[in-house]
Amino acid sequence: MLAVVLGTRPEIIKCSPVIHEARRRGLACAIVHTGQHYTPELDEIFFQELDLPQPAYNLRVGSQPPLKQIVAILNGLHDVLSDLKPGIVMAQGDTNSVLAGALAAHKMNIPFAHLEAGLRSDDWDMPEEGNRVLAGVVADYHFCPTTVQRDRLAREDITQGVHVVGNTIVDASRYFSEVAKANSQICERLGLSQQRFALLTMHRPSNVDEPARLSQVMACLDQMARSLGFKIVFPVHPRTEKALRDSGLWNKYESSSFVLIKPLGYLDLLRLQSGAQLILTDSGGVQEEANILRVPCITLRANTERPETVTAGGNVLYAGTDSSELSALASNMMQRERNWICPFGDGQTAKRVINILNLNI
Repeated sequence: MLAVVLGTRPEIIKCSPVIHEARRRGLACAIVHTGQHYTPELDEIFFQELDLPQPAYNLRVGSQPPLKQIVAILNGLHDVLSDLKPGIVMAQGDTNSVLAGALAAHKMNIPFAHLEAGLRSDDWDMPEEGNRVLAGVVADYHFCPTTVQRDRLAREDITQGVHVVGNTIVDASRYFSEVAKANSQICERLGLSQQRFALLTMHRPSNVDEPARLSQVMACLDQMARSLGFKIVFPVHPRTEKALRDSGLWNKYESSSFVLIKPLGYLDLLRLQSGAQLILTDSGGVQEEANILRVPCITLRANTERPETVTAGGNVLYAGTDSSELSALASNMMQRERNWICPFGDGQTAKRVINILNLNI
């Protein structure tokens, strides 16, 4: 049996192709949901839209300080994995759920497969950096999106069990973007069918936790949108909404250049990404999706663990708050030909992963 430990929206999306491929081949696969994301907008709708089975277990850890959250997941996984007795535990990415899944599997002598292994930002102020590095130390299977991650793991003396397989986000994005075009009405509902707009996602602590920084970023984005003449559609993550409301910024920008909306399901988000003139984000997964869908992207960070998106030409980094600089950068990006090559594979990643794991599941 393959036990897939997941707890957040990106993990549900990126694990879904592997879960579907395992089920297609008749292999036993159980989803263990940690409950790190737990609202309907960040959780239930993704199981529905991605046609996934309900989790075999849900630990329901909810929002807690990181250490307490990891301890709660570890406690729950001890009982769950003792019951399931899987041949392999798999997790994707760099969240607290991933680190807890890796440690639990390691301590219970169950092989651990790290999907999307080897990513590094070299920014230890990001909590995700510690999670992905520590998970990689105990992993038995390292599924790297590109040779960049393979080479990075080699520099860390990790060479066994390393496989370059592509990224499952390509599998998911290519298939579900077509489904979204046929089924999502989000652009019509927001009155954007005939309008130019940018899409913004922002939730990183470095951008939203400090009120002064958040105020500067929002002002910069607002001025950029006004100068370029488009709206910014902003599906607001719950922690970002709290930060905006606590700092008095929600009311200020609710009727400005921003279209502030609740978090979206995957199909609606893909439809907005496909229709946007520009994507602004601090999310790693959205950088990848923008690259795959060939929509120019500005990453609102000083670094990225997805440098291939920058090298390919579809993404640039910007951590400043000067609206004229951001406007010039946005104009430059939107004028680029959308002909860059996706560096994350051919959409067959899930098949490669299951081919490798099949004998041990």
